[in-house]
Amino acid sequence: MSDEHTYVERMFPAPTDLGIAEADRAVCNVAHGTSTHLEGAAGEGGAWYEGGGAAGERAVQGITIYPPTRGVSTQGDPWEPVKIGILVDMDLGQLLADWIDPTILAIEDALNEGVYSRGPIELVVADARGLPRENYRKVIEGYRWLVEQGCVVVLGPLISDNSLVLQDTANELGVACVGWTGAHRFASDHCFTVANGDIPTEGVMCAQWLHGRGIKKVGMFWEQGSSGRDYADYFRETALQLGLQVVREVKLEPNPRGLEDDLAMMRELGVEGLYYGGYGYATFHFASALKALDWDPPRVMGTAFMFYSNSNAWAEGLEGWHGIDQLGEDGANPNYNAMVERFERRFGRTTRNVVVALAYDTARVAIHGIGNAAIPHPRWVKEGMERIRWMPATNGGPGTYIQFGPHDRKGYKGDFLTIRELRGGELRFDGYHRPEWPSNQTADTRGAGS
Repeated sequence: MSDEHTYVERMFPAPTDLGIAEADRAVCNVAHGTSTHLEGAAGEGGAWYEGGGAAGERAVQGITIYPPTRGVSTQGDPWEPVKIGILVDMDLGQLLADWIDPTILAIEDALNEGVYSRGPIELVVADARGLPRENYRKVIEGYRWLVEQGCVVVLGPLISDNSLVLQDTANELGVACVGWTGAHRFASDHCFTVANGDIPTEGVMCAQWLHGRGIKKVGMFWEQGSSGRDYADYFRETALQLGLQVVREVKLEPNPRGLEDDLAMMRELGVEGLYYGGYGYATFHFASALKALDWDPPRVMGTAFMFYSNSNAWAEGLEGWHGIDQLGEDGANPNYNAMVERFERRFGRTTRNVVVALAYDTARVAIHGIGNAAIPHPRWVKEGMERIRWMPATNGGPGTYIQFGPHDRKGYKGDFLTIRELRGGELRFDGYHRPEWPSNQTADTRGAGS
């Protein structure tokens, strides 16, 4: 018998306790979630609706949030954090801080409420920007990396193209994504949305909006990409039903050529109002073209309108547009108002754009899915998200809520899409979109059989 022995070593490092937990409140290991605010700099946004961070800033890796201990003593062994992935798949401009910080706040709030108390939560970030500017493989590899890190749910992707590219991989690997995409085909077994719009719905809403303003002749722009045809098809079909005439239709690249000429031709053809459906990259160029023509027609676009928060320059480019938004009537949603106040106290800065609300709601879905799960494993977390019922929403009007089910992957319900106008540096609430049947507008309201 040999006197030499080989001993088993741990395959993975043992959990460590950061030693920051407190009795009466959730505690995070960082004051802010991005480099700009951690280093003492301010954001670049000038108006309340513009992003509160800075272009080029980086997210902190390994953000860890401990629940309040409430006076409970453990057996002394530290608990490894349950991991939530954040998949950054696009250039966020001034918005990264307004995604990461509200995510921290949402988890702190949920832990303070007792939604989950077993141990800490860790945010793991993958900066894996893909389409339309970069290669599609980056988003897939970013998601795979988050899965390999042990994330039980992933927040993102955001862009429609990337969502559809990633869909098969997410359903195969079984770690649920909570995207912001409006691509309606993304909703599937492991692909949830707290949608930053809904592309077919946006097309219908924009046609109804133009019709409601008495416009008859319309010029339509739609952008090349996975969702461009849906934007165009649903708008076109609704326009025909309502009696609108699409006088001229233009397919754009993200950096369009000849935009001023297309607009000039539309004006010559008697176009009374404009519609744009697409990612939003092309919208940056409309302001200068319309100014050169000295033309200011009524114009409406889908949720690409919310790029006003991405950069100050982009907000200037959207001057004069109406667009589909997610912020409700000013002061009307108590969940939004209270969240913004908590945000300002927690992070010492003011930012009230739509992404702050969207990020908060998305993180709430993840942490409540974890809280509802029997064990912190992707399958059970997915089922925990399916158990979410009538969750308060900070986005939308006061009647908006979030709910999923075994075959329901689209979380927002109620008035989660609104109409706003950006003009003269003011983001004005234009109303909730509540269409009525044409029959409601007839003088004779008797039923056909009366």
